[in-house]
Amino acid sequence: CLRAQFVNIQAALTPQSLSAFWTALSMRLYDILGTRLLQHYYVSMVGAVNLSRDVEALRSVAMLAGTDHQHWDMLRELLTLYMTPPNALKTILVGPEGDPNSGKGLFGQAGKVQALVFMSRRVDYRVKVGNVIQKSAWVVELLEDLGVPDPTDGNVNIAMYSAQSLRNRRLKLS
Repeated sequence: CLRAQFVNIQAALTPQSLSAFWTALSMRLYDILGTRLLQHYYVSMVGAVNLSRDVEALRSVAMLAGTDHQHWDMLRELLTLYMTPPNALKTILVGPEGDPNSGKGLFGQAGKVQALVFMSRRVDYRVKVGNVIQKSAWVVELLEDLGVPDPTDGNVNIAMYSAQSLRNRRLKLS
């Protein structure tokens, strides 16, 4: 739908305005998707594959114009948290050395808190034991092994996951 409308939008705007508009539209779509994902959904491995295809389609449309679309690349990386078995998550989070402070893996790319919050949306992150919902054993073990607290034990500021927030983080690291 957006791809079909691109020609009309392109004809109506100057190249500079088109770039600014398309970048803003891309960031807004990312914000809507990210917010809904973090607030309302739990993602299974199969769901992550489907979600990954949708994100790739949105990224492809976003790349038609504009200059700043790295937020889609980051989301694609974060989606790997849902497609990876629990025993391999440590490597994805911190890199092959296993050091949470190495600046590698998703901790280095997205940030510790952001990566852990996205991981918390896995369908197997929490289990129901009797009438109590608790973290899965693999989650407790992984967090202890990494030496990090679970940021979802407290309030999560969804604004930290906006495209603008990711952009500011990237600029700060540069």
